[in-house]
Amino acid sequence: MKLFFLLPAIAVASLFAQRPANEPGENVNSRYTIESIQLSRNIEKRISHSLRRDIDGMIGQHFDPKSVEAFAARIRDELNVLVRQRLEKGMEPDHVRVVYDARERRWDHDEARVTKLNYHSKEGVTAGLQLGFDVGNNRFQFGSETDADTLLERYSGFNLGYVRRLGDHFRLRFEFEGLHQEWNAATEVALASRPDVPGIYRERMRVDPSLVILLAPGLSLTTGLSFQEFQTQFPAARYEAANAITTTLRHRRRWQASDSSAGHEWDAGYSLRAATSLINSDYAYTRHQVDVRYALRYGRQYFQFRASAGTVSDQAPLFERFTLGDSRTLRGWNKFDVAPLGGTHSAYGSVQYMYRRIGAFYDTGSVWDHQTSARARHAVGVLLTLESDQQGPFLALGFPVRSGNVVPLFILGMNF
Repeated sequence: MKLFFLLPAIAVASLFAQRPANEPGENVNSRYTIESIQLSRNIEKRISHSLRRDIDGMIGQHFDPKSVEAFAARIRDELNVLVRQRLEKGMEPDHVRVVYDARERRWDHDEARVTKLNYHSKEGVTAGLQLGFDVGNNRFQFGSETDADTLLERYSGFNLGYVRRLGDHFRLRFEFEGLHQEWNAATEVALASRPDVPGIYRERMRVDPSLVILLAPGLSLTTGLSFQEFQTQFPAARYEAANAITTTLRHRRRWQASDSSAGHEWDAGYSLRAATSLINSDYAYTRHQVDVRYALRYGRQYFQFRASAGTVSDQAPLFERFTLGDSRTLRGWNKFDVAPLGGTHSAYGSVQYMYRRIGAFYDTGSVWDHQTSARARHAVGVLLTLESDQQGPFLALGFPVRSGNVVPLFILGMNF
């Protein structure tokens, strides 16, 4: 009798165990072979040779939706365009053609985004919010910010931006900032013994017109002017200007395996600011800075290396001096313990290793000027992220490497 009731159950189970090859959930196109890859005209000549070689590697392979989508993402990241892929019937039986269509990004709706957000246990909260929209080839932006992380001072205020597309290779850019400054007591005390360093200011306005030239995929050159006017406090309240000619060369590339299990990124840049009386500047100085970042991801592991160096000649305002010891550099140190007045020279390096969402880092760097000698500082710490691709929220606990009492610094923020 029991066997009588078990037989129907065994029959039903066998039906579910023998699923047809093209059941719901499987892609019926996976049995087809990719005959060719076609790119739309606006990306055919702009795409890098390495990416094109990888895409052509799909020819002759069975259609894999994940691989096709992964290459669409790589095109989107490399050229900053919107990409849509589709399949067309091939010339041979059981063959298909993959077509990638792309168009320039458009902001046809208001877009609000957080541009910076972190908390440093010694320096407080830093936050910024940006709103942008597009009208034709014109991009308009405006936002507000309060930042205690980037410079010696905490600056708070608003910013405006405008970008005009001029074909595929040129961008005309205009930026404006109106800021109010607050200063740490350590900086004000240190200024009393350094008459060679320009004093503090309370209000600052920045106007930057520039031209961006897209030289090649991932390679851009930005050149323009920077007009900065600020109200100094000592020995008497007055307005001064630090107007400079600016140039920035930056190279960004990202390579990713077709199965998205591995990839690496490269981001390097050089910037020059040359203040001169030829454009009615009260200061004359030259500021050079280089930075590089390399990241490698393999499966659940992630490695990152960062380095930067800079120098500024002669007397320059405090906002042009270099600092280390914030939420991104020399984590574990307070920048006012490292150099309360910043420095005219800076060198920094960092290595970081992550396994899934937890990792460790080691930072080292030094800030100095003509009257002080270089002294290397070191920091180690642990890092926790909520996203495996290193984006999104993170939590860091940094420990300064020094003798005596060691107090860890707590950093909570977002990677953008």
